Amino acid sequence: MKRIPLVLIFFLGGLISPFNAGARDMDDQYAVFGVGAENCAVYLVARDQGGVAERWYHHWLAGFLSAVNNAGASTYNILGEKSMADILDWLEGYCAANPNVNFSNAVADMAAILYADRQNIAPGKQGGWNKFTDQPAEP
Repeated sequence: MKRIPLVLIFFLGGLISPFNAGARDMDDQYAVFGVGAENCAVYLVARDQGGVAERWYHHWLAGFLSAVNNAGASTYNILGEKSMADILDWLEGYCAANPNVNFSNAVADMAAILYADRQNIAPGKQGGWNKFTDQPAEP
């Protein structure tokens, strides 16, 4: 069975407040690492320029979303039916309207919106109690 590191759970809980607001400190703050700590205005400049700087944000975003998939309750894919292009378009609009918000908060707000429409089980699999079959009792 795969174990989730406790530090990752606390980190994600702090980033995604609707899922676990208790992971923040007493002042409702949390540490953010990498380009997620930059504000949206800096992200928009990187997106306009393209290249390596934009890819840093894409990699940070992919890591964040993967971590949500790993630690989020009943979450296989937080994006649901959305594509990465859809997500990047949403972030561009959000950041244009909120240039002083840090990128991690923008992504956390997006994840909170996406949560209701997430895929909660891998495609082609049955979930819940349907995945269990009756096993003959051992002697």
